[in-house]
Amino acid sequence: MRASGWKRPLGLIAAVGLVIGACSPGATSSPSSAAAPSASAAGGSIAPSAVANACGDAQITLNIWGGYPEMDAVYKKAGEAYTKLHPNVSFTVYSTDLRGFEQKLTTALPSNTAGDVVIRTANFLARFLDQGLLQPVPADLEAFVKGGAYADTVIQDSSYKDKVVGVPIFSSGTALYYNKDMLADAGLSAPPATMDQIWDYAGKLAKVDASGNVTRSGLSLRLSGQGSGVAEKFWILLLQSGHELVKQTSAGHYTADYNGPDGLALFSHYVDSLQNKKDSLNIDHDAKAFETKATAMFAREPWVVADIATNAPDLVGHYGSISLPTGDLGGNETMYVPASAPNAACSWDFIKFLTDQDQQLSIPPIAGWLPARKDLDLTAFLTANPGYEGFLKKPAGMKVSLTPPIAEFDELETKLATHLVDAYADFANLSGHPDKIQALLNTWADETNSILATNGHGS
Repeated sequence: MRASGWKRPLGLIAAVGLVIGACSPGATSSPSSAAAPSASAAGGSIAPSAVANACGDAQITLNIWGGYPEMDAVYKKAGEAYTKLHPNVSFTVYSTDLRGFEQKLTTALPSNTAGDVVIRTANFLARFLDQGLLQPVPADLEAFVKGGAYADTVIQDSSYKDKVVGVPIFSSGTALYYNKDMLADAGLSAPPATMDQIWDYAGKLAKVDASGNVTRSGLSLRLSGQGSGVAEKFWILLLQSGHELVKQTSAGHYTADYNGPDGLALFSHYVDSLQNKKDSLNIDHDAKAFETKATAMFAREPWVVADIATNAPDLVGHYGSISLPTGDLGGNETMYVPASAPNAACSWDFIKFLTDQDQQLSIPPIAGWLPARKDLDLTAFLTANPGYEGFLKKPAGMKVSLTPPIAEFDELETKLATHLVDAYADFANLSGHPDKIQALLNTWADETNSILATNGHGS
C-alpha cells in the first residue's frame, strides 16, 4: 500500500472487493457482533463482544500501533465506542510515517516492547512470524476471515505459508486521478482508458514556459523517494502489460520479470517523458502536485480523495478517478497481536470490534482508505463521494497481484527503487538508447535474482 502482489494465481478484482449493489442485509456478521444489522439500521451501535469477559474488570490500556497517521482518528473513534461497552478499557494510538514505523517494529517486536495491536502487512511481518513474535489468529477470527466477508485476494494477502496470520482492516488499490478542467481545455472529452492513451494525454496536458521549463506535468510519475515506493509505482504500471517485478516460476520460487521487452518499453516511457517534457524532476510530484494543479494526472491510492477534500477543497467536483486499464496491485493492512502482549484476549476482542460493519464504514470518510470487507453496501457512499469511482468500478477481467510472501521482497524492491531513482536522474543519457536501458535492467535483474537465490527462492 501507500507503500504495499506476488503472482499467486492472479485473482479478479470485483469492485475492489466492495459490493456496490444493495447487499447489507446479507452481510457476513463479525465475530464480535450478533447478526450485525446494516449501518443505517444499526444507527452506529455495536453489539457487545461475543467474549463478554475478554477484557476482565481491571483497568487496561491498549496501545494501537500503525503506520498510517490518517487512520489514527479511526482507531480513536473505535476506541471510544469500545470503551462505552468496556469502561475498564482505554486506548492510546501511536503512528508515524510508514518507513519510520517499520523501523520501530524491527526493534520493538524482538525486544517485546511493541503495542498491544500492531497493523502492517503480512509480507513485511513475515520475518517476525518466522520468529514466533506474533500470536496466531484465534480460531473464531480465522473462520470469520475465511467465511465470505473478504475477497479471496484479501485473504491471500493476509496469509503466510498458506495460513491466515492477520485480520484485514483496510484495503487499497490504484486509480488514475485526472483534472477534468485540464482535460477539457486540451480538447479531451473523456479520461484515458488505455496505457497508450495515458502516455498520449500526458504530452497533450503538459505545459512548458518560454524558457522550456515544465510548469505543469501531464502525468506525474514517481521519480524519487526513499524506501520501495518508487519500484512499487513502476510495478503498478508494469502490471498493465501483464508483468510483475518478480514472477513465480514454481511453488516458492521466483525470477525477475521487469527486464523483458515490456519492462524496457515502460522504462523508456519514463525517461522519454522527462526528455520530452511531459514531466520534470524540477517540479512538485504526487498528491501535492495534483492538489496545487502542478500536474494533470497521477496514479495513487484512495487516501488522496480525503486528502483533496481537506487540503484542496476547490478541486472537489473538478477531478475524477478512473481505474487503471488491466491490472492492479492489491494492498491490505492487517491486524496482529504481539506474542508478548500482556492483554492478548482483550487485544483480539478489539480487533474483532474493528471488523464490525460500522467501524469498517467509518474508514473512507475519516481516512480515505477502503474497508477490507467485501460485503458492505457502499452505494450511497459512492454517490456522495464520486472521487472513489476509479476504485469502486473496475473493468471486467481486472487482474490483481499481491506482494510475494517472501521475507526478502522488501529488500529487493527497495534496491530496485534506488537504481530507478538514479537512472531517472540520468534520463538525458538514457532516453532514445534502448541498449543502455536494457543493460541496466539486466544488471538489476541479476541482483534481484541473486537476492532470491540467497534466500532459497530463486528459480
